[in-house]
Amino acid sequence: MTRPTTAMRRAMAEAEVGDDVFGEDPTVRRLEEETASVLGKEAALFVPSGCMGNQVAIGVQARRGDGILLEEFSHVAYVEVAALTALLGLRLLPLHGDSGRLAAETVAAGFVEAERQGPIALLELENSHNWGVGAVYDREALRRAAAPARERGRPVHLDGARLWNASAATGTPPAAFAEIADTVSVCFSKGLGAPVGSAVAGTQALIREARTLRKQFGGGMRQAGILAAGALHGLGHHRERLIEDHRRARRLAEAIAQVPGIRIDPATVVTNIVIAEVMPHERVQDLADHTATAGVRLLVFGGPGRFRAATHLDVDDAGIDRAIDAIATAARALGLGRP
Repeated sequence: MTRPTTAMRRAMAEAEVGDDVFGEDPTVRRLEEETASVLGKEAALFVPSGCMGNQVAIGVQARRGDGILLEEFSHVAYVEVAALTALLGLRLLPLHGDSGRLAAETVAAGFVEAERQGPIALLELENSHNWGVGAVYDREALRRAAAPARERGRPVHLDGARLWNASAATGTPPAAFAEIADTVSVCFSKGLGAPVGSAVAGTQALIREARTLRKQFGGGMRQAGILAAGALHGLGHHRERLIEDHRRARRLAEAIAQVPGIRIDPATVVTNIVIAEVMPHERVQDLADHTATAGVRLLVFGGPGRFRAATHLDVDDAGIDRAIDAIATAARALGLGRP
């Protein structure tokens, strides 16, 4: 939902460009080099979307017919399943997690059970977790979750679309998370505010393969430096401010927890995602429609009666005040929480 800032637009307008299909766009190359450096990887590849980043990363580490272990409500399992099954011919083997986070014991048991059905190519993890109210693995928990794959010589892919938020929430550098995985995807168009783009990072050899698969998926771009410049600006200027998004999300959660008919535990909100439950469930769309008339957009999302609100660089403290007032006003108008 973010819009590029004035400074980001200027950087995009002034970007030096070339043909990225031939590796000749200097701004794309700078973005890829900087992203690889921040993540502590040998190389990175600019891709149009986070979905494509996940798919090319998984695709170069798995072969048709292989299984993928992942959490049942991960973005890959919930949104990207068709690409992985229909296009890549993979089998998705979901495991139950705690707000999207997998325990080592669950992963180990998953390998034992899944390997009876065929070869398992890799383990996929997500940090922070979209459907898990932005829940975060700390570094040690992520290492433990990855350990059963490591013990079996299987690679790990980390969906880090919101890794910047996980880093801001924990104080852990992105590279400290990324080193636990063989490949990691990151998004520039969410917390960092760029209009388009993600990246996947790993070894030089894997990224060479990923570039080929990106082309096969239709992801080759020409003068992509205009887009890369926005991502590069966000990477350099918008990471430190993410803690403000987290603070505002917690304030929103604490306020709406007091609204009759809205259920949420503010302690679960550690990044920029707020997911709350409306009682009765069938009024959730009415609530979202009502707040939309006040300029506050809520996404009906993630289960019966639930909506999501996400803070970002376009939402300041006054915006949070408006959101709190709009939700409380809508709840009263709809009679939520009445016997």
